[in-house]
Amino acid sequence: MFLRIAFGLLLGASSFCYANQSCEGIAGMAAGEARWLAESAQVSVGRLHFYSAPGSECQLPAFLVKGDTVEVLRSSVLYGKSGGVSPTHPFRYIRYRDANGAFATGWITEDGLTPLPAPLPVSDPCQAWANKTLPTRERDAPPANNHLRVTGQERAWFYAMPNETCRSRSLFLIPGDKVSAQEASADDFLEVTWYGPDRRMVRGWLKKAQLEPVDSGDRYRDDINPLSTDKATRVITLALRTDYHCVFYESWNAPKAVEMIVREDHQSALCRGGADSETSPPVAYVSINKQSGAISWPDMADGFDE
Repeated sequence: MFLRIAFGLLLGASSFCYANQSCEGIAGMAAGEARWLAESAQVSVGRLHFYSAPGSECQLPAFLVKGDTVEVLRSSVLYGKSGGVSPTHPFRYIRYRDANGAFATGWITEDGLTPLPAPLPVSDPCQAWANKTLPTRERDAPPANNHLRVTGQERAWFYAMPNETCRSRSLFLIPGDKVSAQEASADDFLEVTWYGPDRRMVRGWLKKAQLEPVDSGDRYRDDINPLSTDKATRVITLALRTDYHCVFYESWNAPKAVEMIVREDHQSALCRGGADSETSPPVAYVSINKQSGAISWPDMADGFDE
């Protein structure tokens, strides 16, 4: 179930305006700086409100209810009005699929979630292989029509990682089952998510040869978050993942786009050993148009419009 109530309830015009301005800035900072995750969780409280940005003053009227299952895509700390952060109320950026197959995305507080066990655990050898190999794997954002169907006569086995040795012993799909592609890639595997009728979700890799495209794609609601940064934040989350890549983002809210600097990560455990472990040099700029969600890569020499 997904419920929505009228915006502005219990808020005067001036307080809503102030919060909106403050939350725009917070959303711009968090859009690129939040950490990527790939987990699932269940709502454990009666009502769990969405937030337009990871700040306590950014609560929205829209909420999830107890028992709803969500995908946890990113994590962030609480941003205060002064721009500082507090580790006591971390936020999660989630994706929720409703009964009609439409997705809602946004920030919620972690303390209203109960983590669910991973249906496709990764063994130590497969994790070690991923740490070494996935940073160089060619992948891109999924196309708009990202729905696929299992074809042929055989079971389509899930893989914990895109490697033959990482096949699950128990999880598979059958011909006719549909999945949502999470990427486009150059090798024999695709990362996908399967949504079961009983709120189960499985995210993992399938063989491309066992999939055929369906002329449809994931649909997203745009009536939850009133901020102009909403679509850009979603596009960044779904299309610009940094997991298994030794880079991180810094971002801010410009008038027409969320702007980002891509920096080399010389600090994380899997990324140590760079030429200069004390610095994080910029390697690229990224600009995400707020209205269209289009991603562009400006020349670093040109800079950004503040």
